[in-house]
Amino acid sequence: MSPLLLVIITLLVAYKLYRFAYDKPPNTPPGIIRIPIGGSYWMLLWGNYKFPHLAVDYYVKKLKSKIISCYFGDVFIIIVNDYESIKEVLSREEFDNRVTNADFIKDRAFGKELGIFFIDGPQWHEQRRFALRHMRDFGFGRRQEKLERDIMDEMTLFLDILKNGPIYDQEKEILKGNLALFPDILYASSCNNIWNIMFGHRFDRSEHDMCRLICRTAMLFQRANDTTGGAIFQRPFLKYFGNMFGYKNHMKSSNILTAIVKKYLKHQKSTINENDDRGFIDRYLKKMNQDDKPDSFTEEQLIILTIDMMFPALSAVPTVVTHILKYLMHHPRIMEKARKEIDAVVGTGRLVTWEDRKDLPYLEAIIRETLRIETLTPLSVAHKNVTKTTLGGYEIPANTPIFTNLAAMHHDPDMWGDPEVFRPERFLREDGQLAKDLSLPFGFGHRLCAGETFARYAMYSAVALLLQNFNFFFVEGEPSRIEDKLSGLIVTPKELWIRLESR
Repeated sequence: MSPLLLVIITLLVAYKLYRFAYDKPPNTPPGIIRIPIGGSYWMLLWGNYKFPHLAVDYYVKKLKSKIISCYFGDVFIIIVNDYESIKEVLSREEFDNRVTNADFIKDRAFGKELGIFFIDGPQWHEQRRFALRHMRDFGFGRRQEKLERDIMDEMTLFLDILKNGPIYDQEKEILKGNLALFPDILYASSCNNIWNIMFGHRFDRSEHDMCRLICRTAMLFQRANDTTGGAIFQRPFLKYFGNMFGYKNHMKSSNILTAIVKKYLKHQKSTINENDDRGFIDRYLKKMNQDDKPDSFTEEQLIILTIDMMFPALSAVPTVVTHILKYLMHHPRIMEKARKEIDAVVGTGRLVTWEDRKDLPYLEAIIRETLRIETLTPLSVAHKNVTKTTLGGYEIPANTPIFTNLAAMHHDPDMWGDPEVFRPERFLREDGQLAKDLSLPFGFGHRLCAGETFARYAMYSAVALLLQNFNFFFVEGEPSRIEDKLSGLIVTPKELWIRLESR
């Protein structure tokens, strides 16, 4: 080969690599460099392997744009990082769609597009409308006296277990003397509260091992996946590499939850009569029995819908409560101020109730601040536009996945001043009452988390009652640092033992 030909080939290869690295659709947001096979995802992993979403901030500053683009494998992606653009994405109907054709998403749902998280179009509108309409009657999305009584019953039992110690063997695994394992100790009440809405009954104390199995399995699913979609989203064949990319745990957890829901659904079907109205499942089964029901109302859809609706309560609520306790133990002045507020408003003669919430603004500010500083779903769940559109002056090609970087927005110094500081007072006015909440931990718009009201109530109840009744202390050798967290669809704290002392 002549030297000239070698030079020409080298220049052509270099040109091709350059074009591959920097090319993107015209008039789209500035982009992160692309590398073969993994695309820009490699750059995010290089920046922060465990929490790749944190590396996005570097490129936002480098590219001098709050809206940036990149490639995950061969898929062109948009990442939106500021408050105004995020609210625009979450508010505009053309961005309401989801990425529905990824193999690993359908693998958990009988190979189909089912549930409510990862579907779009008429089926999503139909299923969401039915779910919200009927679950509200059982306390999901609005206040309901019976549910609030049931939750207080659960919390009273929870406090009794903490104060008087374990009875059953599985309780002894998570409660040893005055040491409690978090978030596991919260699983029984968290599971029962949402199970009651769905099925119309609760597991009794002797059956709490089932609650813990359900919640631990939900947590396994959360940690098996990645808020960015991960390597399997980019290269589906990687799912055949066992658990190297989380797929084995993704399917293991999905199969366990599916089997449990199928088991109890079978019992629900065998015991239902036309007058039963025990929970949402009964309403759905009655709909399925109608001759004129839409085609989307099937048993498989009900199973995945049930799992989707329960997921936040099974894993996110215990996660947030544990985050809150860790931050309070790291900031004893804040914990003492919250406790004094509870003592002044409620005292010790009765338990804190939902009615007290309006008179406990500092406690509510603590919850809001934790949801901000520890954004549970950093990149939320990806949206997608079906048709070509524009955003922030840029063109967005049709069928482009769009990530709303809630973590970046919640840590924007232009918006929060000192975003890395745990300061609940930022959510209070000068008179001590709650100010307008600009954080978006549950999203916004049509895809707003349907369980926000329920989740806020569950978190408030757990934190208020724990603060009212116990002092908390770290245990030497436990993962007590704020940084002791695990990545996944949500950011979860590592399990840790906490010492409780009755007040």
